[in-house]
Amino acid sequence: MNTVSAVGELIGNTPVFSLEHPLVPPNKKLFIKLEQFNPNFSIKDRTALGLIQKAFESGKLKPGGTVIESTSGNLGKSLAMLSASLGFHLIVVVDPKVSKNSLNWFKAFGAEVEVVEVPDAFGGYQTARIERVKELLKTYPGAYWTNQYDNPDNPLYHELVTAKEFLDLPVDMIVGSVSTGGHFGGISKGIRAARPEIRCMACDVVGSAIFGAPFHPYLLNGLGLSWRAENTDLEAFDFLNSVTDQNAISLCRLLARDTGLLLGGSSGVVIFSALMALQLDDIQSVMAIAPDSGINYLEQFYDDEWLADKKMPLLSCEQLRQQLALSLKAFDATLDVVK
Repeated sequence: MNTVSAVGELIGNTPVFSLEHPLVPPNKKLFIKLEQFNPNFSIKDRTALGLIQKAFESGKLKPGGTVIESTSGNLGKSLAMLSASLGFHLIVVVDPKVSKNSLNWFKAFGAEVEVVEVPDAFGGYQTARIERVKELLKTYPGAYWTNQYDNPDNPLYHELVTAKEFLDLPVDMIVGSVSTGGHFGGISKGIRAARPEIRCMACDVVGSAIFGAPFHPYLLNGLGLSWRAENTDLEAFDFLNSVTDQNAISLCRLLARDTGLLLGGSSGVVIFSALMALQLDDIQSVMAIAPDSGINYLEQFYDDEWLADKKMPLLSCEQLRQQLALSLKAFDATLDVVK
């Protein structure tokens, strides 16, 4: 019997799901790396573990010390879990988009929560949360800011550790989401070093400013930013693709009903992009990294009343097929300027 004695030992080695669905083109393969099988149901468990391990190793974080981080949910949950396991004090800075479920999750592990109520000048909350973190660092001298956005330990951990789980996979392309630039930027660099023939497509939600478009608010959380974090190196990717709220949410709802997979919104963005990539002639197999579970969003886009309030109609399978075709045309038109 294999046993572990710390929750950190449960992180990683997540399963791969082979998707069989009418939206997958005939004779092609779509694999999904299900990061929801980490103990807190997201890839952020990996990020949190890497950041905290490095902080302890470098002496920037001492046993019993304080960690502060800005988070839309998943990283906060992961850090909260590790704070209970490893014995440090955690303060998470969130915004009003965070669910009550997430707030209770943080508190269950003993974390302290700060909510930023006023958005930044662009209508988003990310920069406002960062400003609050900087204020708290003055209040708690010696506290460690994990700073998932700009801390190079974030992508480095994924390059050296997470990427190893992708090196033996029989795929032509790997698709992942960007926000802080940590997990997929690191994975892409690790893959390029070992298997440069595998192409990497980074995707994001329409409205995010990471790829250079003007920022505007969007419904999905857990990905996208109103700026580009220092950890986001677009040169690490072969292709970029943006997906609308409606396409991502509709795909998540369709897959839940058709396959029994309950996925988060960023997973919808990634899998929509992967399905689009599979329509390219030279791509036969794709691995989509699904960052988290839909359990975090049962009161959001898995709630019909929430969707009605947001005036967000769900698309059918056939409508999604049409959206994939339109997205492919737009993608083809930008190939000569992407990279």
